[in-house]
Amino acid sequence: MLEWLNMKIADNKRKLLMIIFIIPLFFVIPFLQSLFFSSTTKGSIQINKEIEENYIKSDKKALLVFFGYVGCTDVCTPVLQSANDLYMSKEFKEYKESVEFLFINLTPEVEEFQPDLFAKYFNKNFRGVYLSKKETLNIDRAFGIYFSRGLSDKSELNHTDNIYLIDNSKNRQVIKKMYSTHPLNKKQLISDIKTLLKQSI
Repeated sequence: MLEWLNMKIADNKRKLLMIIFIIPLFFVIPFLQSLFFSSTTKGSIQINKEIEENYIKSDKKALLVFFGYVGCTDVCTPVLQSANDLYMSKEFKEYKESVEFLFINLTPEVEEFQPDLFAKYFNKNFRGVYLSKKETLNIDRAFGIYFSRGLSDKSELNHTDNIYLIDNSKNRQVIKKMYSTHPLNKKQLISDIKTLLKQSI
């Protein structure tokens, strides 16, 4: 009996050590991926992938798309503030009429009006998009994004924080590039938007 009890204690210790070392990886790996992505690619990756997503609807020629969730403060807030800085900069001024920024919400349990309200808190021209649960299940196939529920707080999400540039001209949607936000290379992004808009004429 004593031997069995000692084995049980040892087994529980092993499980506890695994939890202590493995759980932090869920937070560290996405962060390291972002750092590696930023340092090895100068902040952007060429994609050129055509998609058909009904929730990305706009009459603008170019779209900037970011995935997050309503109420996110540690990731979404700084990214959306940075996007607002870009949008309000004098360098971006001439492209405002041709580019729309979309905040795509990843938590379907919120009210449908909340994503747009959240996005417009940062800039009145930003648009928030509500996704159903079914739509969130297919999102990683189109964009390759990572997101999962928080381990301690199920109302929070761990998610990637890249911004996507989409060519929305010529009756099709093409993901042109993905940009790291650590930090966001605004000069490169503006240059890519300029190139995209010239090609869409």
